[in-house]
Amino acid sequence: MPNIRRTLLAATAITAASGTQAVPIYQSNQVTLYMEGYLTAHMVNSFGDTSMQNGASRIRIGLNVPAYDQWDTGFNVEWGVNAINSAGNVVIQGDQQAALGESQLSLYLRQGHGFAKHPKWGEFSAGKQWGVYYEVTYITDWYNVSGGLASGTYALGTDGGVTGTGRADSALAWRKSWETEAGEFKIGVQYAAHVADLEVNVDLGPDMELECPVGDCEYGLSHGIAAVYRADIGDGFFIGATYNRVKLDIQTDDGLVFDTSTGERILIDNNYPINASSNDWTTALGMYYGKEAFAKGFYGAAVFQRSQNNELAPAGSVMGITNFFDAKGSESFLSYTWGKDNCYSVYGGHNYLVSDDPEFDAALLDANRYKLAQYYLGFQYRWNERVRLYWENAYDDSNAVARQQYDSFMAVGFRIDI
Repeated sequence: MPNIRRTLLAATAITAASGTQAVPIYQSNQVTLYMEGYLTAHMVNSFGDTSMQNGASRIRIGLNVPAYDQWDTGFNVEWGVNAINSAGNVVIQGDQQAALGESQLSLYLRQGHGFAKHPKWGEFSAGKQWGVYYEVTYITDWYNVSGGLASGTYALGTDGGVTGTGRADSALAWRKSWETEAGEFKIGVQYAAHVADLEVNVDLGPDMELECPVGDCEYGLSHGIAAVYRADIGDGFFIGATYNRVKLDIQTDDGLVFDTSTGERILIDNNYPINASSNDWTTALGMYYGKEAFAKGFYGAAVFQRSQNNELAPAGSVMGITNFFDAKGSESFLSYTWGKDNCYSVYGGHNYLVSDDPEFDAALLDANRYKLAQYYLGFQYRWNERVRLYWENAYDDSNAVARQQYDSFMAVGFRIDI
């Protein structure tokens, strides 16, 4: 691929696994309308400053409509909530930010999709929703403050909507589970068409720039598949694998060439051909042992991923080359819960992501590799079924490239479920 600097023009918010409980608002023989979500906020000391920050607060409205022959239909709409303040926070978590252009909004869209499910035929869904990739990677996405940085889920500094790995944009999905004597097997498949334009700028030489016209270069078709198995071994064993691919259509016969020698951009050619299409793909393997995160006893989970063009280095960290890069990474989450009503939990783990791209590494300005490394330790007190208090620390061992975005932190916070 030629040396191309690409900037996403469309992206959406990022999230983490919730575990909230639905509260019925209205119920009849025909429909059930319900609401769920939570408010969370924390005091965080990071980058030398202490501030109160919004957590991944959200509110969701859902409607279930029983249909004929065991079919259940309905929709889910979820909004992120900037309840503490509307300013942009320090990014310390995969789902800790709103979409590009939405950081000042008090409400921003997280999900919006319709569904139809049947015990025999599975579940069909259409719209903005959790991608099937998350069927595997959610198992380590349980931190109260940080996490979700190395699994490939929240790609390109977004919620993974453009790539389809996180909360997939404009996606069609099918999921189906089969019960066995020893556990449960589940598969999911996903498809999405065009979801975002690309802004492409290429340095052709001294004082010459090439630009792709708006609408000609885009994130095109994407496909995803996941398979997981939960086995009835001890407290429970899970293993899953997933793959996601999205086509980068960087092709046009109408490329715009500008002369910048005078300090201004002067168009000198509007028919320059560009043909640099490529793929953004990521694959992950995950496994855990235990009932679930923060359930009584021990829970231990790990995710490993490899990807191409699915990660984005900070702007200005490379010279003369795209800041998209190939990567490999891992995440872990471990918790031990005890006490009356399982109210005490200690937890920890890591996020580790490094570039695996020789061309990209050679073009870095401040290091010979991108390296993000964070190690977590936390404590959670569940006051009652809907209120929890937590303390979470992270030690950051990232190098100069990743440290532009991430740092060690100490945080205390609360979460109140609807």
